[in-house]
Amino acid sequence: MVDNSRWIGLITGGTAGVASWVTGRGATRSARVHAEVTAHAAQAAEARTRRCDAYREMSAAVHGLSEVLWRVEEVDATAEAQLRAALVAQMQTAARAALNEVTRASREVMLEGPTLVAEAVRTLRRAAITTSSLLGQLVTGSEEERSRYDAAIGTSARST
Repeated sequence: MVDNSRWIGLITGGTAGVASWVTGRGATRSARVHAEVTAHAAQAAEARTRRCDAYREMSAAVHGLSEVLWRVEEVDATAEAQLRAALVAQMQTAARAALNEVTRASREVMLEGPTLVAEAVRTLRRAAITTSSLLGQLVTGSEEERSRYDAAIGTSARST
């Protein structure tokens, strides 16, 4: 009688080797897919965080500019021309600094945000520039200039 134990051992060992190779290959593929999914999720979370930060900075910059531009009521309450001119000059200086922040923040939003948001921010920035440029004309105290300013600041408010 022939001893088949040697053949059985070889077949069992070969089967175990092939099973190990198949399992290892599956585990490798699974690990690769898991790593790709994890990396994609991390990228999506990072992009979301960058967008939120850009939107937050834009909101703060626009708020800072609006704080300056709404001081126009102080200008209206000032009757003396020299004091009025000084107040408008202070507002213009503060508005330029605030407008610089709006411009910087709007660039971030345009880079991070979707097209629709980028267009809205671009429109808001243009309205802020227009409003800021009209600020210097308030020195005269004319109703026409104030109406143009109010219309421009109303456009800015609607853009937000």
